[in-house]
Amino acid sequence: MIEATDLVALISEHLQLRPKGREHVGLCPFHEDSKPSFNVVTHKDRPFYNCFACGKAGSAIDFMMEFHRMSYPEALQSLADRAGIELQGMVEEPGDGTSKRELRAATDAAARLYRRHLADETHGKNARAALEARGINEEMVEQFKIGVAPDAWDGLAGRVVELQKHARLGDTPPIPLQAFIKTALLRKRKEGNGQYDTFRNRLIFPISDEMGRPIAFGGRAIAPGDEPKYLNSPENPLFNKSKTLYAFHLAKKSIIDERHAIVVEGYTDAIACHQAGITNVVATLGTALTRHHAGRLERICDRVTLVFDGDTAGQRAADRAVEIFFGSRIDLAICTLPDGEDPDGLLKMDDGPQRFMDALGNARDVLDHLVSGFKQAYTGSAGISERQNTIESLLDRLAGLGFDTLDAVRRHLVLDRIASLTGIQEKELTSSLARRKRPKPVERRSDEATPAAPADPSVPMDNEESELGALVDDHGLSELEAKPTAPELSRRHREAERRVLAIYLFDPTLARTSIDAGEGTMLPASEVCPATQFLDPGHRILADQILDALDAGQTPDVGQLLLDAPDDRIGSLAAELYRLGQDLLDNTDLEPAELLGNHCNDLQLIAQLERFEIDPSTDEAAPPGVELKRRIEQLIERGPDKASLARVPRPRRPMRIAASKSKRMRDTR
Repeated sequence: MIEATDLVALISEHLQLRPKGREHVGLCPFHEDSKPSFNVVTHKDRPFYNCFACGKAGSAIDFMMEFHRMSYPEALQSLADRAGIELQGMVEEPGDGTSKRELRAATDAAARLYRRHLADETHGKNARAALEARGINEEMVEQFKIGVAPDAWDGLAGRVVELQKHARLGDTPPIPLQAFIKTALLRKRKEGNGQYDTFRNRLIFPISDEMGRPIAFGGRAIAPGDEPKYLNSPENPLFNKSKTLYAFHLAKKSIIDERHAIVVEGYTDAIACHQAGITNVVATLGTALTRHHAGRLERICDRVTLVFDGDTAGQRAADRAVEIFFGSRIDLAICTLPDGEDPDGLLKMDDGPQRFMDALGNARDVLDHLVSGFKQAYTGSAGISERQNTIESLLDRLAGLGFDTLDAVRRHLVLDRIASLTGIQEKELTSSLARRKRPKPVERRSDEATPAAPADPSVPMDNEESELGALVDDHGLSELEAKPTAPELSRRHREAERRVLAIYLFDPTLARTSIDAGEGTMLPASEVCPATQFLDPGHRILADQILDALDAGQTPDVGQLLLDAPDDRIGSLAAELYRLGQDLLDNTDLEPAELLGNHCNDLQLIAQLERFEIDPSTDEAAPPGVELKRRIEQLIERGPDKASLARVPRPRRPMRIAASKSKRMRDTR
């Protein structure tokens, strides 16, 4: 994939590069760069980029992951699509056999037809007049790739037939008709054969993925009597509205630069903001904000401002957004525009841009939004009982939002605000909240926004949360294989596992090499640290994949491991450990086998010492710390001789001379 990608052309799509000798230089996109410190080197064996100021470096895959905040599989797939390479293992095939590549070809062909039709002197006349009436200039038309659907039942359907004829005459495979039906661009006639266009005589607003590729469309009626006024593509294998934000591909760079995202409710609102020079703006697509949206924004910014209409529906949307963002690390603000205006209407006024910016500046923090409604109800209460009920309702809501998951400072700010309004001491509010257990999340339909994640780590995440791939200390994977009796891992134990597994991942062949196992024995690393040595569930899954492949005579590749990963979080963990392994091996003077041997022995020693603390053979009446101290004293008396250390119990087997022919032993502990 790296060889198939022109690194200079790829990076030039995102920033300006100029040639300097045999290299290309530009301003680094990963830090505030005042003079070009970003270099792209293509005359070496493998092209790479490097910033001398911030230290960012890597290949085309690394650039896609870093710049677009993609996962490893997403970066691979994106580069494959760009290079015209089919990744069989990464392309999901719908049941009818239509591939995502064919679906993308269909949406791209439709987008090109709609844009060409808008440019047509005759057929695009009414559409251009409608855009002018809405105040959308030519620059925005080009930037957002706006088009128009022909005023005919077979405008696109007829074009599809022509494309298939041209493809059969040449060497290019035709786009299957089923791809246009699967993306709902065409519909089958109820009577007779044939298809008809879904979008007819409508302004077309393409909905794009992070790479700017069209995946769906929004259509606005041009003729006054046409209903519905807005018509959007239904969900399909390319398009999930609860995961997609309109204009994300255009706003992403500004959001990253400003660490601030503004979310509006419609695509015309987003276009109006971009036209006014406010480019860190995205829009939802006929759905409330979801946890997927929050997760996407949380990865690239620190602050989100939600712009809603001042009507009842807007307030309900704001309340629902609070549920989504309350427990996240993002600073959330709610902006209500004056006089019930929407961004599109406000920005068209003479003083609209200034009024819009003033409204953004006066946006209320999420805590203010929560407490303001409570303040009105509390001060308007008629008696003591009513006030008590109001306070308890607020505390119940805070508990349901995951108040106990907030950091201590944020919890104090919330309670201090409530205490100042009610006169109730903060410690009493804290005590009352402690008695309220956060309810477990209920199952919701796929079209609903997901509630905040459960505070109790023993409660498995729901489907929407699991797809975010968020990594915590146990990588969010404790529910995959963890058993009720599994020991709780210490930080040092987990870190020791990470180091061994990182080297296994970066160079799996090292797992076959012989290392010093103590007692004068040299054993393959995979026998000194087998898969059963890894107690973290995510680590165990990856170790099984790597060492099982080695047993089968294969040399596992990190790319294949990501394809075979049973969960997105496993893929993220693998990519993270791969980079750690590279760092470990690049920043040492030791030979790789010696470094791996040291880390394997560290892991065994840590596991052994921690096992002593709960050794069932000791006197149960003695405190665990006493027994641990006694064992450590014994080890100190014996000295540093490795042969004197107690080994991890495993079946004895003869030394092997040829490590590559050995078969990994299964630990039966």
